[in-house]
Amino acid sequence: MGQADRDLAPLASIRAPEKKLNLFEALSAAKDNSMAAVPRAAYDDLVYPFSGGRMLVVSDPAFVKHVLLDNVANYPKAPMEGKILAAAFGDGLLTSEGEKWRTHRRLMAPAFDHRSIVSYAPAMVDATTQMLDSWNSRPAESEIDIADAMTRLTLQIISRTMFSSDSDEICDLLGSTLRRGLDAMNFGLVDILPIVGPISIRRKMAKIHAIFAALDDAMRRLIQQRGALGEHDASDLLGRLVAARDAETGLGLSDQEVRDEMVIIFIAGHETTAVAMTFAFYVLSQRPEQEARLHEELDRVLGGRAPSYDDLENLPYTRMVIEETMRLYPPAPGISARQALEADTFSGRQIAKGTAIMIAPWVLHRHRKLWDDPEIFDPGRFSAERSKDRQRFAYMPFGGGPRICIGAALAMTEARLILATIAQRYRLRLAPGQTIELKARITLRPKDGIRMRLVPRSASPNGDPAPLAPAG
Repeated sequence: MGQADRDLAPLASIRAPEKKLNLFEALSAAKDNSMAAVPRAAYDDLVYPFSGGRMLVVSDPAFVKHVLLDNVANYPKAPMEGKILAAAFGDGLLTSEGEKWRTHRRLMAPAFDHRSIVSYAPAMVDATTQMLDSWNSRPAESEIDIADAMTRLTLQIISRTMFSSDSDEICDLLGSTLRRGLDAMNFGLVDILPIVGPISIRRKMAKIHAIFAALDDAMRRLIQQRGALGEHDASDLLGRLVAARDAETGLGLSDQEVRDEMVIIFIAGHETTAVAMTFAFYVLSQRPEQEARLHEELDRVLGGRAPSYDDLENLPYTRMVIEETMRLYPPAPGISARQALEADTFSGRQIAKGTAIMIAPWVLHRHRKLWDDPEIFDPGRFSAERSKDRQRFAYMPFGGGPRICIGAALAMTEARLILATIAQRYRLRLAPGQTIELKARITLRPKDGIRMRLVPRSASPNGDPAPLAPAG
């Protein structure tokens, strides 16, 4: 990247403390923003000791591989974190362990194979086009909250692919439940204190259960209706899960198990994609050179028509924009903490039994020993030439190892199709007078949204954005 890129206004980030925080300071800082407790030194040290060495912030890709892949059995998820997540998401892929996790992963894999993803693509483009048509009815340069718009869009997309004709009935319920549920997962200093801590945790878990009660009832009815239709109704993701049978045992999922997996898939396919798209449009509005290169590729390859799945292989820069956005703004800024079951050794380092291992994509992706100019937005770093020598576990927006996100390919397809569809018709410009602050909890979000102005790229004779021609 040239000097011109360095002279542009810095992109929104999370300020790291200059000095190491003690346990109480770290817990206080992390209450609303989990990454705000990680000091600057962690972006230089590949293994950074926290809390007197009882926790290690690990950014060494080889060490990450050791924890998540090579010796994964010794590093299960930390028990308390698992309980917290299970209160909302049940005992699905996100929280289950051992044979149950392996069985469910095997059962669900066909719903995320290549054929299935291709079948979801038209719904992704159609929902995006409908949103653009609504934008077209607004006055010129209207303001929108891009975070809210992308959340609504991905809600529509995942609802259609998950629930088909039921999407209109359940979409709002899903969205409101997940927003309130994620906000309720606000755990701080009081939760680790003796006596009052367990009481506080129980109250918060009860609140989370209550928030999800209405959604659980609605999903239970849908699951039972699908089950009554028989095993062969697999027209959408819900139908596929209800109909799924393990090839080895012949067993399917219970209604509760289907519910748990659907909630988790909804988070992976809705919230995380919304985050990626929100920050993609924010960054492009601040980096005109990269935005112009994206527009050139879209105009050259698509020529004003809606994209299809088959177009994606011819849109490499579009993919690189998404990948670089998720490097700077990983939708899941920290993956579930691991805890050593037994003492271990890695590269001469002694790891005591009970040591907590924190692997944070937010830190990993901005680490100064792993990335050149890590604060600069440079999609070209994901070209084939520049990626070929990168260590696998230096970049993990979808996690890594056996538990890598099952919906990674689906999410990448959705993000690229959304970007290609919107960027052909609109430029989004950051509205003045706002400071973009980040909030990192389970997912990364702009604290107060991001207000942007809709600027048509090309206009029809009446001044409206030209409609996209159908794909194909």
